[in-house]
Amino acid sequence: MISQEEIYQAEQELARYNELMSQEILSQEEYEFCKAWDAEEAKNLFHNFWNNTYLNLNVYSEVEKEKHDLRKEMGI
Repeated sequence: MISQEEIYQAEQELARYNELMSQEILSQEEYEFCKAWDAEEAKNLFHNFWNNTYLNLNVYSEVEKEKHDLRKEMGI
């Protein structure tokens, strides 16, 4: 039988996983945590070799990036 502590721990890990998977950029440690939790979903995390981070393709929006870049170029 599963103890209350084990249930609490699993709930905390699930909450962390959901929080991380809503972020656009993850660290190596965060990627490893998410991969351990759901390896299939981790396939949507693109590794940026130049800074060793992971881009969450489920969250990332090229449109938003282009808007941001345009505002930056315009000095807004």
